[in-house]
Amino acid sequence: MVLTRNMLADGYHLHEPATRSAIDRCEQEAGYGFPEDYVALLLISDGLRTDGNLSLLDVESIGERNRDYEVQDYLPGFVMIGDDSGGNALLMKTGDAAVYEVGMGVMDEATMVKSAATIEELLIGHKGKTLSER
Repeated sequence: MVLTRNMLADGYHLHEPATRSAIDRCEQEAGYGFPEDYVALLLISDGLRTDGNLSLLDVESIGERNRDYEVQDYLPGFVMIGDDSGGNALLMKTGDAAVYEVGMGVMDEATMVKSAATIEELLIGHKGKTLSER
C-alpha cells in the first residue's frame, strides 16, 4: 500500500509536505540517509501527530533529535522518527520497513520492540496507536 495524504486526512494533524531539497540537506547534515518509507511520508506531511500519543518528527528535527539521544552511537543504522509522548522513541532502520519502539533512556536493541511491520501498518492498521495505546 502506498500512503496518500487523503488516507491520513482523518485522525492526523498533518503539515505541508517536506521538499526533496530539504530532506537531502538534512540527510547530508546528519551524515546518514533516512529510511525510504519515512522519506515518502515526509513528502506527504512534514511530520504529523495524533490526538493520542504519537508524534512523528518533521525533517528539520530528525538530525537534532537523533544527535540529542545519540541514536547512531547506541543503535547504528537506526533513525528516531518520533515518539509516543511517554518516553519511548519510534525508530526505523534503513533497508527495514518495520517501525520499532524503545525507551529513550535505554536505546538498546535488546529492549527494542517491533511496533508495526511498516509505517503504513502503524498509521492505517493501528490508527497511529503506539504500543502503550493498543
